[in-house]
Parts: sequence; structure tokens; C-alpha cells
Amino acid sequence: MSKTNFVTIKLKNLIIPITFVLFTIFLVVFSKSNLSAAKEGLSLFANSVLPSLLPFFIATELLSYTGIIEVLGRTLNRFMRPIFNVPGVGAFAFIMGIISGYPIGAKIVTNFRQNGICTKEEGERLLAFTNNSGPLFIIGTVGISLFFDTRTGILLFLSHILACISVGIVFRFWKRNNIKRACNALPYNVCNISTKKYKS
Repeated sequence: MSKTNFVTIKLKNLIIPITFVLFTIFLVVFSKSNLSAAKEGLSLFANSVLPSLLPFFIATELLSYTGIIEVLGRTLNRFMRPIFNVPGVGAFAFIMGIISGYPIGAKIVTNFRQNGICTKEEGERLLAFTNNSGPLFIIGTVGISLFFDTRTGILLFLSHILACISVGIVFRFWKRNNIKRACNALPYNVCNISTKKYKS
């Protein structure tokens, strides 16, 4: 091994340690502004983010033990499959993701995957458009608290919903050849309507 290659490999191995050392030095040098920013961030989380998320965490967990997921799966499969290429139960994650905000949508999709309600590919499609900010955060925290304007918050929230729907439609083509296997993996039969009619 040449000396140049040896030096290059050694520098690559030192990149991460050097980065953390510089980060620590900057924390000390700019400690005054860092402490101020940290206090503001913790205050924002305690006064706005946590109160807006905790009730929805509890409500979502309670709803997951009811039969609403199965009802939505059977009722909305005819819409969710052709539009987003996911089973009807994805509507529960989509609706709760919009109402509750981060990270409720991702948690619901994770529960679906762990319980075998959706396949890996369908879970990836769902994550693309169900993990969103809620109205309490966008309208309340961002619109009212930061911009002091309710209309700005509403406009941001509507734009957010349209964006997540657009992303969901685009991601419907993600691994689209796995629809049949995805339907067969569901614990209850919600795909009979769509397997042939809505094949991508």
C-alpha cells in the first residue's frame, strides 16, 4: 500500500471523530446562544407540541382496539386501492395522521406491519403520505404562535394535505407488482374487490 493511500484511509477514519470534536468546540464557543435556543425549543415542546400530541396518542391507541380499522378496511378499500395502491385499512392511518399529526401516522403503520395487516411494500407506500403534521400544530403553533395569523395557518394546513395526497398518488407505483401478494397477506379479506379490477 502506497503512502498516499495510507494517508487517505487514515483521514477517512478520522472524519467522524473530528466532526464530533468540532461540534463540541462550537457548543462551548457559542454556549450563550445554544442555551437560549435550547430553552426556547424545550418551552415550545412543553407548551405547544406535547399538549397537542398526547391526547391523540391516547385516542389512537384506544381506537386501535375497536373494530373501526376492519370497518374502514372493508368500506374504503374501493377508494384506497385504486388511488394509493394500499388496502382500505390505510384510511385509518391517513385520517388519524391528518387529524393527530406526527408521529401518529407512522405509529399506526408500524402497528399494521407488526400485526400483519399490511405488507412491507404497502407499509412503505403508507408512510409516504400518512405521517403528517396535525391542524393543532400547523394552525395553532405555526400559524397563531409564530405568524400571529390564523389564515396563514389554515393555508399552510391545506397545502400540507394536498402535498401528502400528491405524494401518496405518486408512491402508488412503488413496487406495484406486489399487489396480489399484499392482499393475500392481510388477516381479513378486504381486497376481493380490488385485486383484479384495480391492478396497477
